[in-house]
Amino acid sequence: MSVEELVLFIFEMVGTVAFAISGAMVAIKKRVDVFGVIVLSAMTALGGGIVRDILIGHLPPTMFSDYRYVMVAVITSVIVFIVAYIFRDSYRKSEKTVDAVNNVFDALGLGVFTVMGAKVAIESGFTVNGILVVCLAVVTGVGGGLIRDVMLMEIPFVLKKRIYAVASILGGTAYHLMYIHNVNVRAASIIAVLIVFAVRILATVFKLDLPKVRFPKEEKSI
Repeated sequence: MSVEELVLFIFEMVGTVAFAISGAMVAIKKRVDVFGVIVLSAMTALGGGIVRDILIGHLPPTMFSDYRYVMVAVITSVIVFIVAYIFRDSYRKSEKTVDAVNNVFDALGLGVFTVMGAKVAIESGFTVNGILVVCLAVVTGVGGGLIRDVMLMEIPFVLKKRIYAVASILGGTAYHLMYIHNVNVRAASIIAVLIVFAVRILATVFKLDLPKVRFPKEEKSI
């Protein structure tokens, strides 16, 4: 394994762990059992990559040909479940802290997988098609969380609250622009991840949402 491949692998594992932690924490909050936590955690971490691979014809998807990603996601989810189970009283009472931690890991996972999606698109020969590169970056970044929310029968978080997909679009676009202008790949990757991470965290801290139609509450008839 070359240094470049090792760095890429570590990058992917960081994203997998971050999204697996985020997915497990969401699942625990929804009071699903340990199997549900594992499944939802794995889908959060791996779902976007599965959709991306299917779209570009990379079959079977990477998670079915390289089991390291699945194992990392499963082990991470089990660890999170055990910690939440052992310290369940503190876990329940510290909901705001748990949500804050979850948001950090989710933002990190979104940044890493956005970049990974763009990298895979470029390596698959789509460099000149910037729109496709960005779309695959976004699919990789938000796809897992979207699948998780659908499985929980909720409106996907990406469609209703805080700036989420937009952060992924910005990161994917930044990475593609840096790549075509011959910026060092490692530097471009780190910068793109930081862009996504910063946008997500700032959106949460300042409660920034995209515009939506808000209807005044109807007065109850007397």
